[in-house]
Amino acid sequence: MGSAQQFYAGHFSQLVTLMIKVHQRAELVRRKVEGMLRLPVIEPVFRIRANPEGKLNLVSLDDVGEAMTSIKRGGTFWLTHPSPPTLSQLFDWIGEFVMIRIKLESNFKPTPIETAFEKMSSAFIPYLWGDAFRSDLKHCPPITKEFIGDTIKSTILA
Repeated sequence: MGSAQQFYAGHFSQLVTLMIKVHQRAELVRRKVEGMLRLPVIEPVFRIRANPEGKLNLVSLDDVGEAMTSIKRGGTFWLTHPSPPTLSQLFDWIGEFVMIRIKLESNFKPTPIETAFEKMSSAFIPYLWGDAFRSDLKHCPPITKEFIGDTIKSTILA
């Protein structure tokens, strides 16, 4: 799989950046309220309305480009990752790297912060309900926790 830099401009990086920004704002408010009311510190959970078993198609530009140049016949080709991680696994990795406890649920009553996130992330809704899909890519390296970490680091540092 190509480097994390090749994913930087994609939707995945945009979603992670949005999650970090919304969480940072919510965290400031939460700390202020806890301090004013002298409440015990609690670990917040960032809930996202999504299909935990859904899959997100992450594939490097190098793999897609290589596959496109090797096509020798006409037809329709699905240049998607043949075995992407589940959204649950992917968001566990994201949460670990950005230090946010993330919980995927299909239905819940959102807090005001979660409602704001849903509105700002509406472009990502199709990705959060991903399902199994066909793939014609045969030699696509697995998406690993380390790869996701590298992608997030390049997103944050850019």
